[in-house]
Amino acid sequence: MQVQVNDAGSLTKQLTISYTADEVAARRNQLIREFGNRAKVDGFRPGKTSRALLEKRFGPAATAQSLDDLADEGLQKAIAEQQLKPLGAITPVSRDAASGLSVTVSFEVHPPVTLPAAGSIDGLDLSPAEVGDAQVDEMVTSMARRAGTMSVLTADETVIADDSVTLVGGVSVDGAELRALHDFHHLVGGYPLFGKPADDVVAAFAGKKVGDQIAFTATLPASFTPAEFAGKEGALSVTIQAAERLRATVVDDAFAQKVGATDLADLRARLKQRLQSTKSNEQRSKQVEALVAKLVETVPVELPAKIRAGVAENAAAQAAAGKTGDEAEAAKIKAVADAEADLKKFIIFEALASSQEVQVTREDLEDQIRMAAYQTGRKPDAIAKQLQTSGKVPQVVQEIRHAKAVETFLDAVIAAKQPAAAAAQG
Repeated sequence: MQVQVNDAGSLTKQLTISYTADEVAARRNQLIREFGNRAKVDGFRPGKTSRALLEKRFGPAATAQSLDDLADEGLQKAIAEQQLKPLGAITPVSRDAASGLSVTVSFEVHPPVTLPAAGSIDGLDLSPAEVGDAQVDEMVTSMARRAGTMSVLTADETVIADDSVTLVGGVSVDGAELRALHDFHHLVGGYPLFGKPADDVVAAFAGKKVGDQIAFTATLPASFTPAEFAGKEGALSVTIQAAERLRATVVDDAFAQKVGATDLADLRARLKQRLQSTKSNEQRSKQVEALVAKLVETVPVELPAKIRAGVAENAAAQAAAGKTGDEAEAAKIKAVADAEADLKKFIIFEALASSQEVQVTREDLEDQIRMAAYQTGRKPDAIAKQLQTSGKVPQVVQEIRHAKAVETFLDAVIAAKQPAAAAAQG
């Protein structure tokens, strides 16, 4: 096999693979023998069929398959040996089998990318995630409230947010009552009340006790019935029949033991550790997002022309669907910019992964499947089967590889920056 590589434009290669007639004949003969060993022909034992009969029965198929196999194998071997990195589709240019085989294809390649040194990345918040006692107190209070019990308001207590009230009264428009309310339950501040925003409802009930009256106007919601009054100005006039409040349980060692801790100090320590883990994960996600944005913004990348045009055309068409005029143009401009940024991001991720020689293990893929199963409530086996059936395993592997590359680079940035930060603080 002979290989010739030519430049066919910026970031475009033209690859020609050539085989001699003897090489093609050798592959064809090999296939004829394989067909003969597997074939069942009346009057012949397996592997003993005459050459003439094999030629008659399998000759055309052997010729076609030998040419296809050599073309495919040669392409993969040439790409590996020449260290080419195709990006996008490989386009056939010509194929000549008159004497031997000559196949020419064309494709765009990954552009060269100069990645910045980890220590040169600025603008990332690398401060450690910290959890204070106030945050732990807030979480303990929330748990105590959820573990609390409902009880009626005393005579001197006024309604506040999250109280459950029972109302009697009615809703009217232009003085005509549309709906009478009897034993109508409402969670104050939990959601709107006949179109009145939740915060305004809290203000309307502020200072009110059981037995007090409340009246206000609001634009009736679209779901209001009778439907012909939806969207109109309505008046609500009600009396508070009853009110209950969820009162938090006492926070002590007994409460801590009920929720699985040994005592209150142990509960606070566990909650602090949980909050610390959550905040650290959130901060890590923000750091990754900021790092990617910084790389896309600062790393120069020449986008391959054909691929760039293709993604831009697809993005513009999808964004403009159902829109006209200025709205369509604005949507297309934004979509094209986003698509080009995604293409640039992909190329940078590939450069990062290649420079770090990132590998994706079976365990990495299984972890990703387990995570997807947890998030969707499905079984891991079902997700794995779906990925196999849809042919999306390579795509998932690529996403894992890119994510590992960014995480590894972020670790390098942190390692390069933290000693300097520590020295400055010292």
